[in-house]
Amino acid sequence: MPFVTEYNKNLIYKKLSKKKIPDNIYAWEPYKTSIFFLNRLDKTNLLYFEEFCKNPLENIDSIYEGFVAVDNQEFVFEGALPSYHKSENCNKLGSGFVNYKIPKEIKFNGKIDEYRNWFKENIKIFSKSPQIYQLRLQTKFGIKEGLQQVDYKNSGNVYKENLTREEIEMRLDSLLFNAAQYYNRNIERQKVIRKYKKATFLAFREDALKDNDTGFSDEEVKSILRLYYKLFIEPTVYNLKEYFKSIHNADIEINEKIFKSLNFKKCSYCYSEENQQNQDLISERNKSLVTRFGDYIFPIEPTNFHYKKIVNSEDRIAFIYCRVYRLINDEINLDELGEFKYYKIEFINEVNKYIYAITKIYLDEAIDIKFFRKYLTKIKHNNKNGNFEFITYAIEI
Repeated sequence: MPFVTEYNKNLIYKKLSKKKIPDNIYAWEPYKTSIFFLNRLDKTNLLYFEEFCKNPLENIDSIYEGFVAVDNQEFVFEGALPSYHKSENCNKLGSGFVNYKIPKEIKFNGKIDEYRNWFKENIKIFSKSPQIYQLRLQTKFGIKEGLQQVDYKNSGNVYKENLTREEIEMRLDSLLFNAAQYYNRNIERQKVIRKYKKATFLAFREDALKDNDTGFSDEEVKSILRLYYKLFIEPTVYNLKEYFKSIHNADIEINEKIFKSLNFKKCSYCYSEENQQNQDLISERNKSLVTRFGDYIFPIEPTNFHYKKIVNSEDRIAFIYCRVYRLINDEINLDELGEFKYYKIEFINEVNKYIYAITKIYLDEAIDIKFFRKYLTKIKHNNKNGNFEFITYAIEI
């Protein structure tokens, strides 16, 4: 079974629908409980995804369009088709991507192709000595503008779980309950959610908000909406898709035929003859974790908590991966291990409920933490008083 990043999977499941939005789409309910924050596009994509689940290979051509690469002439590397991978352990599947903005003068003078070719020839020089690169850039094109590097953190591959319909429903019910609690907890925040709950995409745009009468600044509104989208809307849509798969008994993890029909290309790394012998990167990573933290189990699947009793104490310890989503404040705290700050994390517990907790992240780890991504977290539970303590490390799933 081929693999793609979650971002590229969404290119298929969300952005490439051929179908029009039905006039009565708001009347359609994808779940047994009404979900008030789904907008017309969310519901439309879910409606056609369910249709796709009924017969994936037969319906793919009528529902989804092939991907078309677009070159906006903004970056050096642009206009390529997305890739699919042979193995979920492929280095390219989990690696980030670095791109570089094309200088304004280059675009103005119509020398984009010449600059791209020259840049690719000199990229090794830039990585070793940016100063020499900048001097050569000025000599070649007469440009003093500094190089703008853009780092794209790969969205990664999500661990594939084999959940029952009941387990998926438990997760959906938990998300909807938590979303209601989040809404009810703050009267002022309710104004933002009521006004923009079906337009959370505005949080990811640089444009000023129109008719913002919430009492919050535009940036404050966008911050609330980003959190609301990431914590509730995005996982709800994901779990609804899993829900449809379970209803229709659809083992539809996209196969190679579907990728080819959508114009995806094979990963040149993991499909190459030189890389036919696959390495188990997860196993190798876990060996290094045992060396650092001790003889614990480090599961990548959620809901698996392998606690180990600490000798001569009331404590037990387990490791899981939690999603870090917010810094509580800038206050620096100190304990016997060093300086740290408190952050908010999210994880799914053993009974498929979404849980939010407070974790410590030490300053030397915090510099590598990106919000809304999953990192290794140590849970210490005291059997006597029932207290939990969380420490998160900059080790990503």
